[in-house]
Amino acid sequence: MTPASGSAETSRDDRMRNTASVSAVMTPQFLAKLDRLRLAVRRALGTRPGQTPMPHGSQGSGIELESYRTYAPGDDLRHLDWNAYGRLDQLLIKAFRAEREAPLHVFVDCSASMGFPDTDLKLAVAAALAVSLAYINVSNHDPVRVVSLSAALPRFHFASAFCRHRQAMPRIVDFVTQMQAAGDTALARGISHALQAHPTAGVAVVLSDFLMPTREYEAALSELLARGYTVSAVRLLGTGEREPESYFRRGRIVDSESGAERFVTLSQQNIERYRQALADHLESLRRFCRRAGVAFAVADTAADLEESVFGQLPGAGTVRT
Repeated sequence: MTPASGSAETSRDDRMRNTASVSAVMTPQFLAKLDRLRLAVRRALGTRPGQTPMPHGSQGSGIELESYRTYAPGDDLRHLDWNAYGRLDQLLIKAFRAEREAPLHVFVDCSASMGFPDTDLKLAVAAALAVSLAYINVSNHDPVRVVSLSAALPRFHFASAFCRHRQAMPRIVDFVTQMQAAGDTALARGISHALQAHPTAGVAVVLSDFLMPTREYEAALSELLARGYTVSAVRLLGTGEREPESYFRRGRIVDSESGAERFVTLSQQNIERYRQALADHLESLRRFCRRAGVAFAVADTAADLEESVFGQLPGAGTVRT
């Protein structure tokens, strides 16, 4: 079973591009750099013991001291602060910041638009970013799964198993290299179905070109927020989309998802109108994310992968050193 369905030729091309992109991540040099990063966690997360500090809640043991409280009968005497007792003649119990797992869900838009134009490599770069994020999370002892989203998939999504340690990374690599760009956008429906079996909140990163009605991505991101997730959105953007005149000047345009056709001539006026529409689209997405508290980054598929991972993602607050 593969994460999306399309023509045999398209599927093969997607796998080849994904494999080449992911191979750049799985080198000792690149992985060593990833070891210096971790996800930025800003919300209360799961309930299972782990190593990721939660911003809210305290417990009787941990690695980060949060506060003190007055001793009450039955409290663990190991957590008494004897220094405070000597200075203040008070019995105070140390309370630590709670520790929980931070399960990471990497949602990858695998709709047909992620494969067009093919020279933009949007899906391939998304695959490399997904593997990078997965490695960062398991290196910090937290689980991760990758979820592909498309209307071509049963229940609009296809998810990998959770990966919990570095030795399981080949399963994530195999999953993302098999992803294919096919079908209509199903961001909101796919995420909704994917969350049904995983009610515990965590961290969610959505990798997409967000070429869909505004209400579609707002519904998808809003559901993640409503369920208590820390959410990041990464907009994949390539040269062909930024500068369509570099791809063609005149021709018949076919919508890769709806099949709608239109004959287009890229006059200077049309190019300027297009660039304004793209700027408006990006600003609308950025404005919604800012208002909703979603970390937002644009990943230029023409840029070096290191720029996206070590420049754009930390700058947006998705990862930190």
